[in-house]
Amino acid sequence: MTNEYDIKVAPGPWECTGESWWFPCYPLGGNNNNVPGAAHPLDFYPGVNDKFDGGLGMIMVVRYTGGPVGPYDEIVYMPGYYGTPYASSSRYRITNIYVSTKEALYNGRLHWNTPKHLAVFNFEKSETTGHTTITVAHPETPENPFFFAVVKNIPIISSIGIPMNTGLFPLNLELHQPNLRAVDTPEGKANGETGTDKWHVFYPWMGGKARFMKCVDIKNGNGDGTWPDKIDGVWGAVLKWDPGMKLRFPLSVGKSNL
Repeated sequence: MTNEYDIKVAPGPWECTGESWWFPCYPLGGNNNNVPGAAHPLDFYPGVNDKFDGGLGMIMVVRYTGGPVGPYDEIVYMPGYYGTPYASSSRYRITNIYVSTKEALYNGRLHWNTPKHLAVFNFEKSETTGHTTITVAHPETPENPFFFAVVKNIPIISSIGIPMNTGLFPLNLELHQPNLRAVDTPEGKANGETGTDKWHVFYPWMGGKARFMKCVDIKNGNGDGTWPDKIDGVWGAVLKWDPGMKLRFPLSVGKSNL
């Protein structure tokens, strides 16, 4: 089944495989994350991201090799915990996210309220240094990435792969995603940047073998407000999930707006 723009419709649950790089970050206080680009300006209604409670945040880069909509790349910004009308305590929220295909974009917005937009991804591994360079840019300006990172192995430490899954983490990773505004332009409609009318609540799961690497260089933003120019407390340690990692995105629970 496809939508009116010939984009495949793939409802959850999703079972995917891939590899990932996690860049932990820790906003040290208050609403420090509420800078231009922390949430994409086209997606959320005014005031919906004001109740920020901090906590461990994350930039996640994922290369999906298999799943209901095929291979695609993704970068996720999850600043930390936010207040939600559907739980007594705050929950995590994805506030900015880019993917490389329209199928991933449309279905993520429609079924999980993840505010996806299109981007161009590039991954280069140096044969001489072993460093991996990751860049993400808008399709219109591929030469001006809004995310740039270089990661490398840590001697001995990076050779040790540790079996793990997110169910073992001492964090409540249930996501509470507010409803989205549609990008009401011909290009937005053609890309699948649909709006939604309910909050969505779901608990993704990830498992596989992971190892620690070192981030030797990282830059965020390019001044246009579509990705934060500054992200508080990005750490030098990167958690690298090996190829073959499994990801599960369950059916979300739609919540009527209060």
